[in-house]
Amino acid sequence: MSEGNIAGPLDNSESCHIPFFLRSLPLIIYIHCYPTMAIGPTLGTGLFIGAGQALAVGGPGSLLLSYIILSLLTYAMTASVAEVSAHMPSHHGTLVTNGYLYLSSSVAFASTYLRWYTLALFVPYETTTAMVNLGLWKPGGAVGSRLAIITAIIIGSNFLPDKTFKASERLFTWIKIGTMVTLFVLTIALGLGGVDGHTPWGFKYWKTPGAMNVYLVRGIWGRVLAFFQCLLDGSIAFTFAPELIGHHAELSPVLGGTAILSAEIPGKVTADVLQTVVPYIMSSVAMGVMAPFNETRLTNNGTGSGFSPYLIGLKDAQVGLIPTIATVAILLSSVASGRSFLYLSSNTLCAMSEFGHAPPIFSSRNRWDVPYVAVATSSLFSVLGFISVKHSSSITNNYLLRLVSSAGFISSLVSCAVYRHFRGRLKANRITCRHTFSVQPFGTYFGMFISALLLLGGGLWGAPKGKANGPRSMRFLTSYINIGLFALLFLLHRFRDIVPIVEVERPIELDRRRWADRDEATESRPSKSQSRRRTKLDAIPENVGAFELTLGQTFEGA
Repeated sequence: MSEGNIAGPLDNSESCHIPFFLRSLPLIIYIHCYPTMAIGPTLGTGLFIGAGQALAVGGPGSLLLSYIILSLLTYAMTASVAEVSAHMPSHHGTLVTNGYLYLSSSVAFASTYLRWYTLALFVPYETTTAMVNLGLWKPGGAVGSRLAIITAIIIGSNFLPDKTFKASERLFTWIKIGTMVTLFVLTIALGLGGVDGHTPWGFKYWKTPGAMNVYLVRGIWGRVLAFFQCLLDGSIAFTFAPELIGHHAELSPVLGGTAILSAEIPGKVTADVLQTVVPYIMSSVAMGVMAPFNETRLTNNGTGSGFSPYLIGLKDAQVGLIPTIATVAILLSSVASGRSFLYLSSNTLCAMSEFGHAPPIFSSRNRWDVPYVAVATSSLFSVLGFISVKHSSSITNNYLLRLVSSAGFISSLVSCAVYRHFRGRLKANRITCRHTFSVQPFGTYFGMFISALLLLGGGLWGAPKGKANGPRSMRFLTSYINIGLFALLFLLHRFRDIVPIVEVERPIELDRRRWADRDEATESRPSKSQSRRRTKLDAIPENVGAFELTLGQTFEGA
């Protein structure tokens, strides 16, 4: 972009003054958001940099509209997850157990492994995003060394004692939320003229080059396709948000037992959704102010992931050291998110093992309560980030984005299926649900429709000709390979009598203690007749004070 596109750039030596209300706004918003923002630990470059691709393909109007739709999708899916969780809260319920309770064990097996490896895939996604951020800001040939250092920090921190890791997690969450809020406030300052000596450009990019881009074809259909691709690219910031919000609510340290926790979940997840999607929508507006959709740095000259719109605006405005500080903050966000996703992935694998759905060795913990075998296994996916040594980090990051996003859509569809089966079984047993969201059941239908549409339309990015983003066949394969992997996992479990899959059914405790004694990991696998039995919902008088559900072993499953 030429300097003529920015009105009145500042000289680096010129002092800038931001009004007091703008300087105090980050702290106010930050204090308000942090305590309840459920996905704060995983807030990463999907928002800071990944949204740049969405802006480039769709334009600022499409970006804002797509974030609004994705926010509605997040609320609808979270309502589905939370309604199930509120009826019978359980540790790791949204990530591991609910599929086994309300669906066939084969679907649950496929979905839990899908969630595990997808959470692990976020690690190379974050590391390659960090490479894009560093490479575009400070080009250099030491990609391998940079990757090795960042990956070592992410993996090494997950071997810290559990209490130490969680303490550092809070620190990094503060940094990330503070970065998000500060960048938004700087956008207001620059766009509306809050910085002395800077001529505001406001919403000029909504007029020139325009609010909506075209994709593949011209005219109205080109805008429709651009919006749909923008929706696909922007979804990375919302991937697994419903499951993580529900998971966060179930882990809340509420005194008084699970009955009180059950009553707390609906209000907590609603607050978490609002305090997640509102900053995201505000950020989508800010990014449309900071850069036009035809800025080549957004996609690294059309090869894939590129500069954050925030960094483009700050760099072109020439506001001293602020762009460099923002670059470092975004880099820290990428590293912190990689740490968090590896932690979630390894703990999911550990929980699967403790439930008997993975080999018992993955439940091994050291004296610091670290599931070291699960951490080491989940860390293996980080090797994919080193593809950037031979190929462009922008292209590698783009492929990983498609893998993660498509898996998130499958996971959302499974969550919808869990909800529908849960409601059906309650109705069949004449049990009243503890809490019903007003958006249901239409929210679930909306979630199923949008998730299925995005999953099936994921190959749209493979339509353009040329090899700037890699071969077209690989682009299509990347978009749909998770469907095949999910089906393969389902079939492997379905026919596990002829496939060596280790799975031990164990009783689920309802008092939120550790699920099972790890010594039980050596139990033999149950017979075929036993493995086909599933849990039953039985009514319990409410004055008993625990749940309206108990677990029996008499309900015949598919």
